[in-house]
Amino acid sequence: MARQSRIKSMRTVSALLLLAVSGLVAAGTVKLRHDYFLSGAELIGWGIVPLALLLGFTWPVRCRVKTTSRKACGNWAYGFLFGCTKTAGHCTLKFLVQLGLKRRDEAKPVERQSSANTVAFNQPAPQPQPIKVAVEDSVLAKCGFWVGFASGIVGLIQAVITLVH
Repeated sequence: MARQSRIKSMRTVSALLLLAVSGLVAAGTVKLRHDYFLSGAELIGWGIVPLALLLGFTWPVRCRVKTTSRKACGNWAYGFLFGCTKTAGHCTLKFLVQLGLKRRDEAKPVERQSSANTVAFNQPAPQPQPIKVAVEDSVLAKCGFWVGFASGIVGLIQAVITLVH
């Protein structure tokens, strides 16, 4: 029950952010049509900030990270930037893989060793191995990731420029 309420609340936040984006872009367009170029461009620039929040952190999507069974993870993730938080490694490693900082085939999943004839107490402790992360995203999801990432950078620059001047 708590899962459904979180999805519902994230959809509500996404709808509010979408309204904010459309309102700011519409107001900026009206300003541009009345030849107020700087204030119109500033309103459109501020419209990028809620767009970055919408695409990066609140839009409910499926995780889509390949698991060890080579199927896509079906847990809910919020935004195109990060994966789900229910499975270890999906949250941050999806972000690093999409940015190209980690290769998709950099690590292999942990495999079980057969120990039929060995004593369990005399075996050394297994060393933790990195988790293999591969993202099965559609073209639309990849575009959403890069638009969200770029709009976050542009929105941050817009905020800094406005606060400095």
